[in-house]
Amino acid sequence: MPRLTRRSSVDAGAFLLVAWDPAVIAVTREAARSLAGSPDIQLVSPDEALHRLVGPGPAPTHVVLEEDAGHPLGQALLQAAADPFSGVGVVMVAPHGGRSTHVPAARGLRTVMPDAGSLAAALGAPRTMRRPLDGPEALATGMSRGEITVRFQPIVSLVDRRLLLLEALARWERPDAALGAAAFVGMAERAGLAAQLAAVVASRALSELAALPSRRHVRLTFNMPLAVLLQPELPRWLSTAVRSAGLDRRDLLIELTESMAVTDTSHLRRALQRLRTAGFGVLLDDLALYDRRAHLLDLPFAGVKLDRSLVNSVPTSFRARAEVRQIVRRAHAGGMFVVAEGVADPQLWRAALATGCDMAQGFGVGRPLSAAALPAWQTAWRAAMLEPAKQA
Repeated sequence: MPRLTRRSSVDAGAFLLVAWDPAVIAVTREAARSLAGSPDIQLVSPDEALHRLVGPGPAPTHVVLEEDAGHPLGQALLQAAADPFSGVGVVMVAPHGGRSTHVPAARGLRTVMPDAGSLAAALGAPRTMRRPLDGPEALATGMSRGEITVRFQPIVSLVDRRLLLLEALARWERPDAALGAAAFVGMAERAGLAAQLAAVVASRALSELAALPSRRHVRLTFNMPLAVLLQPELPRWLSTAVRSAGLDRRDLLIELTESMAVTDTSHLRRALQRLRTAGFGVLLDDLALYDRRAHLLDLPFAGVKLDRSLVNSVPTSFRARAEVRQIVRRAHAGGMFVVAEGVADPQLWRAALATGCDMAQGFGVGRPLSAAALPAWQTAWRAAMLEPAKQA
């Protein structure tokens, strides 16, 4: 039978319950029996549930929220719980004998009546609907309708843990599905929509960054394929987008993706210099072990990001450690910074720091979040900073 515990901190893969009514607690325990492994249920406060949903480290597998006007859950928790890209199964239990009081605020949340059968079915249902794509025409229509949104993944300093960058990741929020970048970015590039998609993502991300109350000294990065990066008009439309958001050009960095091989380094060098002259830095993204793109470190990039596969190998592979140290030396000699991607735990944090990397990105720092969830992430990250042995 699932156990019920009260904790001020939660474990990886936890089943969280925010409830006050003993009947709701009992119904949740009964419903949890139908889940694989009959997970233990951790009874937490709304603030603890929010920090676990948006904070560093592994996400919980399930969250059940009792909806009770006498114990307000808070808008930030409701927004985080309703995010279709969180990967967490969240269900709200309506009050006994009444209708839901928070449906408008909790749009997108599954709400059930307090009986074990309904709750078990909701917990076992897919988190979001995913359907096959209809093709480039549907994507073009989605862009025109404002369906392309962004999530921000934090990137922090390895030395003092300060938030330095936010990577804007494209998402497609259709009325009938929630799609990650891997589902449509490649299609956009093949269909000649990459420039249009990049413009939509940049505009959306910049406007949301500009609205953040604590964005000072935090810069934005977003992905861009080679074909778009090489376009002579790129600095002009980037300047327009930054100016429209009320930001400075130094607030924006571009990440050159590996979706297309570089066949003309001279052409790329000219594009990088053109962007640098306009005030925009470019990062070389996803550099892996013995990457054939390593020669590009001689070009005027602002920084380089190490692929998670390389970072994950550092603690156990002498070859990976030597490769990272070599990349770091070359990057620093060229005035670039180095970001270690895929930092998911304290061991990888220490490995990235020991090999000379400057910044860390990964689930051990923070998952991709909506702009509205970033203040709560910052609170959770500051708390994690007090426990370096537990959180990366």
